[in-house]
Amino acid sequence: MGRTIEIPRETWAVYFDNLSKRALNEPVRIEVENRDIGDQEMTRKLPLVGIDLETKGSEAGAIEVSVGDERRELMHRIDNAVRVYLKIDDDGNIDCMEIEDQDDGKTLLFFEGSGVPAQFQQGTRGFEESAPSP
Repeated sequence: MGRTIEIPRETWAVYFDNLSKRALNEPVRIEVENRDIGDQEMTRKLPLVGIDLETKGSEAGAIEVSVGDERRELMHRIDNAVRVYLKIDDDGNIDCMEIEDQDDGKTLLFFEGSGVPAQFQQGTRGFEESAPSP
């Protein structure tokens, strides 16, 4: 059945950094849903390089998703991101990360490997990253 949780904006940078380390080289599929261009699959089964949040300057708030291998590299930028959701399966692994922008567009990042632990739980100060289960 799974569940969906929202990652609070104030934790994006730390969560993306830790997730990028856990999911490095995991195959991902990126889809974009947008009123102007319709639904587009950008890539399929390319290894994740990283997810970064721009925190300074005029680009603050933009999220960059980088994927690639020795044959192909792709960087997808989401300007003016407003919400990030994780769709988590029953085993606690991420099925999909959904990033919404201020223009109602969505970027969907599907994790297609053996399973990337979400490691996110509700704590006393809101949501916080948790240690992996033994």
